[in-house]
Amino acid sequence: MGAGIVVPLVLLPSIAIGVFVWYRRRLAELHVGDAPTVSGVRLTAEALHRLPSPTWRVIHETSEHLGGVDHVVVAPPGVLAVSTVMGDRPPRSKLLDAAGGEPHLVAGGAVARGDVDDLARRAEARCDVWVRVFWGSPDPSRPPAEELVTGSILVEGQRLDVWLAGIAAGTAVLDQHDVTRVWRAITVGIGRPDPGD
Repeated sequence: MGAGIVVPLVLLPSIAIGVFVWYRRRLAELHVGDAPTVSGVRLTAEALHRLPSPTWRVIHETSEHLGGVDHVVVAPPGVLAVSTVMGDRPPRSKLLDAAGGEPHLVAGGAVARGDVDDLARRAEARCDVWVRVFWGSPDPSRPPAEELVTGSILVEGQRLDVWLAGIAAGTAVLDQHDVTRVWRAITVGIGRPDPGD
């Protein structure tokens, strides 16, 4: 064997052992708190990406333009303003007590989805539903979603797809032409390029 072959045969295993030892030390130094955090908005976006398009149209990352609304879903069931909460879905009674009753929650939901509703009206549609998606501990003893008050829905993030499939099976409010028209109006309304161009 020549020197040109012996050097790589000795050098490569040494490098591999060195990298392995370094990697094991880094793993040992990691703590639970070092794990990267995942944004709840990102989790909701991933769930919404699985919706069939173009039947369902989603506008992502809208909170800069629409306050606490992270996503807007435009689909046959209607226009949905979606907000994300990192935490467990609270019981309906707890939210009713904290807000001072149903009228305050109805008003709060109308305010939360107000900007989306204004943009939808430009295309002769309405946003009547504010959906809050909770990414906390799943509770299989409760349904995937619960109506808090008229126009305000609480959904468990892990079962968002189940709830969306359920509303998709209901009565269609918008036909496919309307879905595209409203989606474009909201997209342009928040200052993004016209998706039809």
